[in-house]
Amino acid sequence: MYALFDAAWEGALDLGTFCGAERPRLDPVSRRVLRALGSGATDTAAAKELGMSVRTCRRRVAELLDTLDAGSRFQAGVRAGELGLGG
Repeated sequence: MYALFDAAWEGALDLGTFCGAERPRLDPVSRRVLRALGSGATDTAAAKELGMSVRTCRRRVAELLDTLDAGSRFQAGVRAGELGLGG
């Protein structure tokens, strides 16, 4: 149990980083796009689910990647998890 706790503690974010001003604020649409990314939906399926065009969906994903300072969709998911932005 101690080893598990120690591993979790070492991998955890500093509280200042987690609660700091660098944590981006996501609007409700961005949170829905983040959830769609997390579900593994294709752009077409996500756009249909979100009620937007594929082009708009891709633009929102690009904005989300920029907001989260991520180079890929996978990295955006990891970064969102680190920041507690579960969508």
